[in-house]
Amino acid sequence: MTTMRAHTTVSSPAGPEQDYYAWLLQQTRVLRSMRPVFLDWEHLAEELEAISRSEERNLGSLLEGLLLEHLLKWEHQPKKRSGSWEASINNSRDKIAELLEESPSLRPKLQSLLNKASVRARRKAGAEMGLRQRQWERRLSATSPWSAATVRNPEFWPGRPENDANGKNS
Repeated sequence: MTTMRAHTTVSSPAGPEQDYYAWLLQQTRVLRSMRPVFLDWEHLAEELEAISRSEERNLGSLLEGLLLEHLLKWEHQPKKRSGSWEASINNSRDKIAELLEESPSLRPKLQSLLNKASVRARRKAGAEMGLRQRQWERRLSATSPWSAATVRNPEFWPGRPENDANGKNS
């Protein structure tokens, strides 16, 4: 015989359409606190957590793979700048904006994710610029030279005189 706990309504400050990431985390907490006997709550909570981690990884990947990598190349290889890099940078900024619109609670994680992404972006950008590890370690900053707000700014393009003093991540 299966017993069922009384149905309890839990109000959520944000539904998935307002903040997907926060909703996932909130649903995980509710499942763990209520432990409904009619659900495999433990595995369901783990799956929701996995989806929320996936949202974080997606944001980190966007910061790393296209945005930081191409901004580094844009700054250090001005003669090789191309429309392809420009489109990649702009597309990354758009995708990041869309992800943050869907999950605004990811915003506080931006700088931390940017710092982690910069290590890999530096490595990849250095290799793609034809540099050996010792060379890119000397030429490219070990941490992001820019803040999260700066790299998302559509007006920011490293190497332009108006950007040289602004946006540095001190």
